[in-house]
Amino acid sequence: MSFDPQLLYEVSRHYYELGRTQEEIAQSLGISRSQVSRAIKKARDEGIVVIKLVPPAGSFDALRHEMMATFGLSDCVIVGGEAVPMRMLTQNLGMAGADTLARHLGRLADGATLGVSWGATLRELANALEARRPDARQVCAVPLLGGLGQASRDLQVNDIASRIAEALGGSTILLHAPSVVDTPEAKQVLMGDSAIRRIVQAWDALDMAVVGIGCLVPPSTLLAEGGFTADELKALAEAGVVGDMCMNFFDIRGNYVVTPISGRLIGITFEQLRDVECVVAVAGGANKARAVLGALRTGIVDVLVIDDITARAVLSLSAEEV
Repeated sequence: MSFDPQLLYEVSRHYYELGRTQEEIAQSLGISRSQVSRAIKKARDEGIVVIKLVPPAGSFDALRHEMMATFGLSDCVIVGGEAVPMRMLTQNLGMAGADTLARHLGRLADGATLGVSWGATLRELANALEARRPDARQVCAVPLLGGLGQASRDLQVNDIASRIAEALGGSTILLHAPSVVDTPEAKQVLMGDSAIRRIVQAWDALDMAVVGIGCLVPPSTLLAEGGFTADELKALAEAGVVGDMCMNFFDIRGNYVVTPISGRLIGITFEQLRDVECVVAVAGGANKARAVLGALRTGIVDVLVIDDITARAVLSLSAEEV
């Protein structure tokens, strides 16, 4: 059935502007209810009705799109950071990270391999996944670096990876090695172990990775839990380091920086991270602005979960730090 454009307009005006039901419109205009329903759809198809979504006040839609356009991200999720204590912000980032990770994993086939990093935000992400229990994805979670000395249990990467895998109905390959060994020779011996070779092979075939972004500015997890002294972090800063992903250090321009621990690190390499199809980074807090900017400039990060205060600081820095 063809509709007169004027009829389409009248039906639409009654429905959208006057708020009348389809039954009321049918009686008023002398047509059937099914004709009203078809006319409403036809009016949208013909462009007589144009629906515009207006983000609510306080949303970060424009900021999200600016971050995506500026840094070539496929997705950016932003949480509120104004007047939020750091502990609560970390929890909020973890919850948003859990939702984002589950959403992007939903696009992969069951049995996908997920690389998992460490840190306070990743711990909160695991907490959120355990609480929400999204649809089972049968993922295989793989730690992206070794354990961190005497760090608390809930910051150990094996523990975080295991909890994420369990929450997603999947499995875990554990990495029984420290993140940093004493000498390059010790690393060579460990990397020759068959169990660790299996992990390295998994790093070469990751479908997705979820990582935190470390920084050198207090409060820094590298200082608090990573086994680094303040003097060591100062030496990294003097070498131009602004942050790390899986203890792969980089400068403000996103360049990899070789450090004294580079040859002793048991973890995924900078090049392997760059080859992962989708890397989800979760980070926030004003102290991390320079680290996040450097991380985004590496070209490694595809999806970013961040707070609005830090996102604006990163955009401001990017205009200054050319």
